[in-house]
Amino acid sequence: MTRLEFMETLQRTLAGALGSRTVDGHMRYYQDYFDAQLSMGKSEADIVTELGNPRLLAKTIIEAAKREGRGDATPEYDEVYEDGTTEAKGASGLRAHRMPGWLVAVIALVVIITVAGIVGSVISVMLPVLIPLICVVLLVRFFQRR
Repeated sequence: MTRLEFMETLQRTLAGALGSRTVDGHMRYYQDYFDAQLSMGKSEADIVTELGNPRLLAKTIIEAAKREGRGDATPEYDEVYEDGTTEAKGASGLRAHRMPGWLVAVIALVVIITVAGIVGSVISVMLPVLIPLICVVLLVRFFQRR
């Protein structure tokens, strides 16, 4: 696995569970890690082997965020990087909203009525063809028994 493949897999896996600022922070950290290790003479393959499976690494990062109470839909938290800089806590712009029960019931009713209307339309269109077809099948079976 190459550095690019490792980083893409790590980013895809993290993006499904953490906020974008958090993912960017982790990606910067591992980008810097690769740069530092390469400057020390290690090969990309050695670094990837040392870090292990990027999906397992991402799972570990996600689990750590959940343990620290950051496993919600838009987890953003303070991060301290090797150079001493921090990333301030902030909202990612996504918010969870609960719909009232009556609105859910109305939407469900509209969906049911729509589906019933579509099914009814299909049946009404097919009925003129199905009735003669069923009659022919029944007549054929009736005469085959004799």
